Amino acid sequence: MQIEAVHLGLRYAKNEQDASLYKDTFITSLAEFPGLIVSAVLVEWLGRKATMWCLLFTCCGFLGPLVFHQTELWTTALLFGARACAMGSFTVLCLYAPEVYPTSVRSTGVGIANAIGRIGGIVCPLVAVGMLRSCHQMEAIFVFEVVLCLAAIACMLFPVETKGRDMN
Repeated sequence: MQIEAVHLGLRYAKNEQDASLYKDTFITSLAEFPGLIVSAVLVEWLGRKATMWCLLFTCCGFLGPLVFHQTELWTTALLFGARACAMGSFTVLCLYAPEVYPTSVRSTGVGIANAIGRIGGIVCPLVAVGMLRSCHQMEAIFVFEVVLCLAAIACMLFPVETKGRDMN
């Protein structure tokens, strides 16, 4: 839920009053392609769990400087990196979840996890936009940072690494 919430919430991390909001949103949306490529390379090299938590902590690194006011170019570049990392970790999560569950409950387990993630995807933009509208950028970024760190720690605590395992 945290990964999807942050991934969707990053779309709203820029100030809505910005005249170039549509251009910047388009540019940061293009970050999903490098995120897919990076996750595909890392998942074969590090495994699923390590790739997820590495990308989540890297996403925190990209978001950290946004606590303070940055130039428009720097903000767009940081959001580009954060969205690439969020997309990469979300993609690896979609690979990892079906591999963890046994065949008899795979559809139910993945479906429940997906539904909970969608709830986070609905709530997060509401919180992010609400906080940014009331000029609480530092608090909004802090919320994203905390959620990302908790998700990364949760990934580190997953009991199973599925790299090289057959699905049964």
